[in-house]
Amino acid sequence: MTYLRFTVFCAALLYAGGCGSGDESGDGGGPDTDATTTSQGSSGSGSGGGTAAGGGATTTVVVNEISAKGSDWIELGNPGPGSADLGGFGLCDSDEATGACNLGDALWFPVGTQLAAGEYLLVLGDQVAEDGPGPHTTCLPEGGPSRCFYATWKVSASRGETVYLISPDGEVLTRLEYPIEAAAEGQTWARLPDMTGEPAATAPTPGAENAAP
Repeated sequence: MTYLRFTVFCAALLYAGGCGSGDESGDGGGPDTDATTTSQGSSGSGSGGGTAAGGGATTTVVVNEISAKGSDWIELGNPGPGSADLGGFGLCDSDEATGACNLGDALWFPVGTQLAAGEYLLVLGDQVAEDGPGPHTTCLPEGGPSRCFYATWKVSASRGETVYLISPDGEVLTRLEYPIEAAAEGQTWARLPDMTGEPAATAPTPGAENAAP
């Protein structure tokens, strides 16, 4: 009789949303897993631009330019039409063994990281973990944006790598492959036309529109 009363009581609570019927979800692949982009739809051509298959997060932001010789940096770009909120999203290079995103060393963008339509975001590679992701104001000595973020990894020109932009739960949203020795000294590997085209060897333009060498 006690068990029957409990069953009826629990059924009533379930109807009201109690007795273990909460909407809790598991943890994602990085911090601030409830963050989403404010931009709608997807963009990005060339090496795998687009949205995560089956995932809820989308972004218009693309991996736009990679410098793997000399200064180590990656440029993200937002072709729009809307602004994008990258808080909780991540950037990673490829695991040497599998080629997949190296989540263990991923840079996770802090809450409040915004990228307006037509704007660029610079990430410096090969930085010390103790400095944190940023944003930082000590960026490229040769020019470029006055604000940047730090990643502990760098893109290897000699073995080739892929740079991934991932959602807070670790799903790949867009990527750009840097083939083995893709660019010569003094060149970068970037999308032409800027933010929308296929990757090619380009002149270095951190924080500005991509240009042919």
